[in-house]
Amino acid sequence: MPVEGETTEAPAQRPERGAERNGFRREQFYRRPVVDGREVSDSFGDRFGRWLRGLTTSKGERLEAGIGADLAAARVSRVNRIAVVSPKGGVGKTTCTFLLGNVLASYPRLRVLALDANRDFGTLADLAPEPMRSKLTLAHLLDELDQVRSTSDLGRYVSRLPSGLHILAAPRDARVMATMEPALYGEVLEFVSIYYDVVLLDLGTGVVDPLAQFGLERADQAVVVTAPEFVTTDKVLSALRYIGDAGEWTHPDGKSSITVAVNRVPSRRAGELHEIQAAFRRAGAQAHVEIPHDEQLRVMLDSATYTLESLRRDTRMPVKRLGKAITDRLV
Repeated sequence: MPVEGETTEAPAQRPERGAERNGFRREQFYRRPVVDGREVSDSFGDRFGRWLRGLTTSKGERLEAGIGADLAAARVSRVNRIAVVSPKGGVGKTTCTFLLGNVLASYPRLRVLALDANRDFGTLADLAPEPMRSKLTLAHLLDELDQVRSTSDLGRYVSRLPSGLHILAAPRDARVMATMEPALYGEVLEFVSIYYDVVLLDLGTGVVDPLAQFGLERADQAVVVTAPEFVTTDKVLSALRYIGDAGEWTHPDGKSSITVAVNRVPSRRAGELHEIQAAFRRAGAQAHVEIPHDEQLRVMLDSATYTLESLRRDTRMPVKRLGKAITDRLV
């Protein structure tokens, strides 16, 4: 007990007993810098070797590393909603939603939910591996919203992929699908927006369908998916003009928030769609990404064994560019 008139000072912080006894620090064990789990030597020979390897790094490797760094730097200040649409069926809306969701979840490590808003037997959740697939759907969540009070509660309803992407499945019962009006999707969308940084809406075919209109009205960005064919492209150009006229699609930087994804481009046509790209820009698209036809990717998706880094670079790069087109417009 202190004597009257004396001041009491807080006791000095003492080192942990083990450190005091041994006097041994991590720096004494790892004598050299550690990068990615490996000790890095700084001798002249090692520096020369790193310089030489830098000279032999391909342009493709450098470009991919740059895109990866840009993706990893993406940040958000609020939930961002992204509608994935097309006026034509069978072009790969669900595929593009899945690819985009995995990129956004794995590189910037954003909390991403892909919501299957296709009322006609949506297949988005089927792309998840079986052990990770939830048996519950959007309809179950809608019925039990008052029971969900945390992210762990919500986890029961979503399929969780290794990348961090969460998928909320469409109803599987045709009778339930028929009752799902846009207002009900809106209720679910507002609820899940509390828990995620990005919500992707995989919408059904069409842009004037009430459900597509619902998604576009609530989205910050739109991804319009097409195929490298004249008929499909012509329809998509009309859809782009309609979307541009129907809503406000301007990012705070003044640029459009519409991205066009041309899916399953044959290798013989890769890089030769300049006129289509120009037409998309004139119709109001800010970004244009061509995803090649890739049999390995098709099998990965069909067998629920998708991993981006296992694909060839000429497929990985467009997928990452699609992700960058979106992260460039996040708010």
